[in-house]
Amino acid sequence: MIRRLKFLLFLVSVWGNRSQSAAQTVPASGYLQTAAMYRTDSTGFPDVIEYIVDTFLQDCGLHVMWDPRDVDADIEGILGVLGRPTSLIALERVPGEGQEDLRMPPNASVVPYRTCSAYLIVASSSVGLRSLVLSPDFDTKLNYLGRFVFVTSTDLDGPKVVLDNEVMAWRPHAVVVRRAKKTNTADTDFEIWSHHVFRDDLPEPVYLAERYARRRPQRGVTLFPEKLDNFHGFQLRAVTFEHAPSIVEVEVKEEGGGGRGGGRGAKVKGHPHLHYDGIDIRLLHILSEALNFDLQIVNPSDGDKWGSPLENGSWTGLTGDLTQRRAHMGVANLFIHIHYLEVVDMTVPYDMEFGCFITPLPEKLPQWVALVYPFSMEVWILGLVCLLVGTPLLYATSRLALHLLQDESAWATTFSHVVFYGTGIFFGVGMPQEPRSDVTRSYFIMWVWTGLLITVVYRSSLTAFLTIPLSQAPIDTLEQLVGSSLPGWGNTGLTFKKMLEDNPDPMVQQLALRYKAVTSAEEGILLTAKREYAMMENRQFLEYTIATNFTNKYGEETLHVMRECFLPFRIGMAMPKKAPYKPNFDRILRRVVEAGLVRKWFSDILFNSRKRGGEGEGGDRSGSALSFDNLQGAWLVLGSGLLIALVSFLLEMLIGPAKYQ
Repeated sequence: MIRRLKFLLFLVSVWGNRSQSAAQTVPASGYLQTAAMYRTDSTGFPDVIEYIVDTFLQDCGLHVMWDPRDVDADIEGILGVLGRPTSLIALERVPGEGQEDLRMPPNASVVPYRTCSAYLIVASSSVGLRSLVLSPDFDTKLNYLGRFVFVTSTDLDGPKVVLDNEVMAWRPHAVVVRRAKKTNTADTDFEIWSHHVFRDDLPEPVYLAERYARRRPQRGVTLFPEKLDNFHGFQLRAVTFEHAPSIVEVEVKEEGGGGRGGGRGAKVKGHPHLHYDGIDIRLLHILSEALNFDLQIVNPSDGDKWGSPLENGSWTGLTGDLTQRRAHMGVANLFIHIHYLEVVDMTVPYDMEFGCFITPLPEKLPQWVALVYPFSMEVWILGLVCLLVGTPLLYATSRLALHLLQDESAWATTFSHVVFYGTGIFFGVGMPQEPRSDVTRSYFIMWVWTGLLITVVYRSSLTAFLTIPLSQAPIDTLEQLVGSSLPGWGNTGLTFKKMLEDNPDPMVQQLALRYKAVTSAEEGILLTAKREYAMMENRQFLEYTIATNFTNKYGEETLHVMRECFLPFRIGMAMPKKAPYKPNFDRILRRVVEAGLVRKWFSDILFNSRKRGGEGEGGDRSGSALSFDNLQGAWLVLGSGLLIALVSFLLEMLIGPAKYQ
């Protein structure tokens, strides 16, 4: 008895030294040594606490909180059985409120542990424990995924009072230990109560998990099971809106498209004829099937999209519904950004996107340019060099054969004839005479073979270029965009402009100089189609928009996504702060990413969009005849030839008579 009094005086003295702040977290390493000295062989709460800690909390850091004014709290015995460093916090009774209301000291600091945090909270009054649970410090300072062990009196309603509330409904790992109140039980008999979370298929959320009698557990169950691997059909609400290709509105083909196992189309609550599909919707269905919850799709309650902050600190749109816990998750191609992380939690990223520009394609080239398109500039230059060098060599060979071997005709040694002879090979023009000398013939054979190959390749390629519209190279780099004649570019709002200005790349900073905000993405796309703008968005959205609205049935696009992109963004799913199911969602999302399903879904949606976008456009192009425009090159060559012939005729009329005279 004397030892017990000394130990209590020791605790009171330490607590009294901190009575000025009453808020310091007291390391209990010294308490453990003292408690070990004064530990007795009496049985009670310390025995069942020792069982819980040694069996289920071995890898967790311990925080012990107790009511110093509670004479029934056997804190001495409890500290004596812990046997490990522990932080100790003396709770306060709040003056002016109920006499049983408990609070953490204002300056209390509870450091979370890397593995897991366990909180042992001892107080006889279950009402006091409930007031502590509902206090702001309990929500902000204690890890919501920690393990909570409440030790209270024999109050029959104690477990329900502590666990059945809106705070503990989002903390799945919690038990209440109370002494069994029966006439035939000893002081060593206890009941351990727990609670169900996110369940609506049971009459009572609080249940008796274990009985501890005769210093051993009677059932041997796990006190902290994983409760959120199976939601047992509980309905979870996902807030979203149409934002292709993540969220795509689809036609209703059959009933039963919502909920679990209802196909890819998901019904939207309040809109019976509205169904959604897309990358994020398919991801929600995977989560629904893996974790066994009923999926309900809702639109933002205020009609806004992603939402924006208000002056009073609240948010609108999707983000506002999550902060107010009107929905359990939100998807709509959400960027994992500090802007959102301040008010909501985000899952691990399941996709990566980049900020890109969509630009108008350059004007089509006139069809007469097709005459030079079969060969590159290097081939044209090489062919011209061969003609300029090969023709004089043919003339020199003919002259040598005539003077040295005396076996070549005079016709083949005339320079004008040789030029006509050499160039005619490339135009398929037959020669009136053949060379007589074997030397000239050998050179001529190689010349004809070269000209034949070049001519055949040119003719075959020219056919294709005459029937296909000729395009210029599009804008593909930021440098080309800055140097273009477009009056401006940008996105909705000024968020992206701030990102451009803060980017360390000087070329990206130049983009901010001609940044122009638009009211909507649709407006930006339409201005881009009019060649007055370059819309900036994520690549998937731009590719889907082109495939849906700016691609015909032949696969021809009228807009172009630049190859050089920047501003990488990670895509994740948003949920309310301290959502306990986040680790479960993260595990499923990692498996989806590892399986490559996100990329596969995007490819499927893009393919279907191209298929829908080209329906009903034009007729069959395979049998179309060549038009006047297709033969612009032929008409140009004919006109040029007639013009040259006319000029030659006029020159002959003016110069010819004088020359003959």
